[in-house]
Amino acid sequence: MATTKLASPQVFTPAYNPCKFIVDSTNKNELGFRYIFDVYDAVTDVQIAQYRVFPQYLTGYGEIDISKLLQTKVSYDSNLYNTTAYDAANSYYKYDVMVGEEFITTVSYTSSLTNNAGNVRITATHSYVVGDQVRIIQSDGGAANPNLEGLFTVLSVVGTTSFTVNSLWSQVTNALIDGTVSYSDNRKTVIQNILGVTNSYVFNGAMSFQNWITFESANYILNNSLDLLLTDMPTNGFYSTYNQDLIINFGNAKVDTGFVYFQNNAGSIFKKAINTSSYISGVPVGPSNYGSLTVVSGAGPLINTTTEYYDFWYTNSAGVQHSQKYRVNIDKRCVIEDYSLLFLDRMGSYGSFAFQLRAYEKGTVQKQGFNRDVQGSITSQEWGYTSESFGQSIYSSNVTKTLDLNTNWMTEEMSIYFEQLITSPLVYLKMPDETYAAVIINENSFEVNKQRNKKLFKKSITVTFANQNTINV
Repeated sequence: MATTKLASPQVFTPAYNPCKFIVDSTNKNELGFRYIFDVYDAVTDVQIAQYRVFPQYLTGYGEIDISKLLQTKVSYDSNLYNTTAYDAANSYYKYDVMVGEEFITTVSYTSSLTNNAGNVRITATHSYVVGDQVRIIQSDGGAANPNLEGLFTVLSVVGTTSFTVNSLWSQVTNALIDGTVSYSDNRKTVIQNILGVTNSYVFNGAMSFQNWITFESANYILNNSLDLLLTDMPTNGFYSTYNQDLIINFGNAKVDTGFVYFQNNAGSIFKKAINTSSYISGVPVGPSNYGSLTVVSGAGPLINTTTEYYDFWYTNSAGVQHSQKYRVNIDKRCVIEDYSLLFLDRMGSYGSFAFQLRAYEKGTVQKQGFNRDVQGSITSQEWGYTSESFGQSIYSSNVTKTLDLNTNWMTEEMSIYFEQLITSPLVYLKMPDETYAAVIINENSFEVNKQRNKKLFKKSITVTFANQNTINV
């Protein structure tokens, strides 16, 4: 017996893309065969699911995609006002998969029929006890020994080497016919944990079809200067106002001591520590939320009135670069409105876009009413009513507010990234008073602009506040 792993997900993979296991077994042709996939929480060792999978047609392989299960184990971390690195515990999940199998328990015998007190004795290694109900299938379909084909009762056993069934020996015409014996209730032999894939991770990412097929988890372990952070934010061509926040997930940042380094265009370098006990750390790095920094070299704050841009990247304790550098250009253009949208991108980080041009806040009211009887009153034996009496009355009033937002001119890199804002399931509006409100993007279509058409682009969107205003009716 042998079960072999043919394919499994990478040790670190996005949860919203296929997470497929493929195995093969030498027992796949056994009656009633099924593969067993047990999925465990790798931290608590608690089983979270078990799947029994039929072999695939033609190949007999066991194939399963557990991405739908693992998607329920990841969500997002909304530390919107945090300025220090934190454990993004909701953004990843550690799991184990153990593979086993089951099949109908059968005993094969070869030319071993003998007489035992007038009944048929079968010599074969078995686990039967007296009284067991068994099914016998002969290799010739019962042609030679028709009375030894079908259901029988075990009358006696000799250890585990032979057993006798209630079929008369006198009706056996050919003792050399081979066959198989199984329990009549088709009970199965279950073998679990034959092989395992352990200490695997998923994160709250959803890569496009084209990008996922080239995904390499090794590119996100933050081990050299070419590794990537868990974001689709462009490494160049990204602009941000002074008021914007960015929260970037640093994946697999498990070294003794780690830092995020910042360097502005003046050459000054700063750093802050990253929680290295986390498999993924959420790190605030935006112009408005990078927080308290330690000076490595140079002087002054990271951003002042003369700062044109700054880079950020991951390093080890010695300051050696362990990721690519991401550049944030400071957008100093005139600001009419101080709105920005913070959104969950497809790799699980929070990107941001500013909407500096004129914004328009609108509202709609939905009212439900009824026409009630005007009771009036009697004065001097005459019935009448006052002008302020209600006939048509409102019993429900719902207010929905929307905000039309407009960006300034943006680069091609930002235009491509803007698609992820439109499609994001989680968006927050940063107000001029620097508080956040949950909103929903109303747009159902978008255009991805390229510089071959024009150099710069502007975008307009409408958002609806996710929470309605209550009315005292």
